[in-house]
Amino acid sequence: MSDLRDAADVHVRSSPAADATAPVPGGWRLLALDLDGTLLGPRGRVDSEDAAAVARARAAGLLVVPATGRGPVESAAAMEAIAHEELFVGASGALLSDLGDGGRTLHAESMPADLVADVSAVILEEQHKVLLLKDPDVAGYDYLAIGPHALDPASSWWFETLPVRVRFVEHVEEDPHPQATVRIGAVAREHQLAPIAAHLRGVVGERAWLHHWGAVTSTHATGSPTHLLEVFQPRVDKWTMLLRVCAMRGIDPSQVVAIGDGLNDVMMVREAGLGIAMGNADPRVAAVADRGTRDHASAGVAAAIDHILEGTW
Repeated sequence: MSDLRDAADVHVRSSPAADATAPVPGGWRLLALDLDGTLLGPRGRVDSEDAAAVARARAAGLLVVPATGRGPVESAAAMEAIAHEELFVGASGALLSDLGDGGRTLHAESMPADLVADVSAVILEEQHKVLLLKDPDVAGYDYLAIGPHALDPASSWWFETLPVRVRFVEHVEEDPHPQATVRIGAVAREHQLAPIAAHLRGVVGERAWLHHWGAVTSTHATGSPTHLLEVFQPRVDKWTMLLRVCAMRGIDPSQVVAIGDGLNDVMMVREAGLGIAMGNADPRVAAVADRGTRDHASAGVAAAIDHILEGTW
């Protein structure tokens, strides 16, 4: 937990949608939307049909909350496309931000320095760059890249394409903001990361949870052979942070609709009052969903929102 902020103690700017007292048909009040593979199409952009549907959902009284593995600045273009200036769940649930207040962090699940050091040591021993995602309010930048090894081409493309602020150091002890790390990451081919992940599970035990899955690259929005290894605090999940949002806004979790496709969407799709899997969803997401919609190349989000607003779901 961040040592500087707790969302329960922060006054959050309200909006007509957030203050709506009448739920839409079906009793739904909050719409949680994943980005990559869900709201974002194969080219990494928001389809105009999906954007219009999000606007209709907001106008109908739903509190729209993007919930993504990306950080706030990495999601800026998508947020502009849907005119989103409200609450934002980022870093797979490690960050809660208010985009209507300059992206101010309301809550951060920061990681202990000894855990960061232990995980970083394993990644560096395998000759990969360590990428620490930071709480930008504390650090003043987005990523700290550690080690002498070259960035994976996918990371280089990511940092060159998006307006992220990156600092480089040789050793983890040079981290100027050790209290501000919310995710430890590494990027490489799947066959390289799989044994590292297995090793790390033995090193960290129950002190953290981790996964590796296809990274967003210049050629793949989903299903990439290049993988992203992510390590978090054990309690971090999109759904856990959405429960915090529910508590802040007086919304019962049973009134939440969640739409997603990837491994970091499993819990929110399973636990939401209505969980919706994209047509391109990982089978583990589809297995826990209440409903399925079209894929991210076919305005699947818009189709789902139409069902919600029409009261058929």
